[in-house]
Amino acid sequence: MKTLNATQKGLVTGLLMIAVMLIIFYKLNQQPNSILQFSSFLIIYMGGILWSMLTFNRTVQPQTKLSEYFSNGFKTFVVVTLIMTLYTFIFYKLNPGIRDAQIAFNTQLLEQQHTHTQQEIDMNAAQFKSIFMTVTISTTIFIYLLLGSIITLLSSVILKQLKKI
Repeated sequence: MKTLNATQKGLVTGLLMIAVMLIIFYKLNQQPNSILQFSSFLIIYMGGILWSMLTFNRTVQPQTKLSEYFSNGFKTFVVVTLIMTLYTFIFYKLNPGIRDAQIAFNTQLLEQQHTHTQQEIDMNAAQFKSIFMTVTISTTIFIYLLLGSIITLLSSVILKQLKKI
């Protein structure tokens, strides 16, 4: 049986994350960014990176550089980031009601404050709608790259130290 490389493990991890996100949204009727979705994504994401890192650790020597460990993890989490960014774009394009519900909620909050005119509230809603996808995609990229870097760096340091023992 052929072993998967770090990039392929990223692909498997990303596809598994999409499957779980779709089940959570469509079958369990949980909204995006719910606690269930976030915890599921975090567990699968960490698991995919750790899977890649542990496999890599079995094949290296004690003198392997930290940068080589990180490079392996990077190959995994950058693929997951790309897949999840594409998923996020497609998901929100197919489900504009989620954006509209967030705009309505934001509008309701502004109305309750009684500190904005109706024109300001309407302008805020229009601006929110125009930047929603850009902000959502940017946030997705940032979160996946940041968490992937942290998980990879921590696992790299730990595995490198354990390899020396």
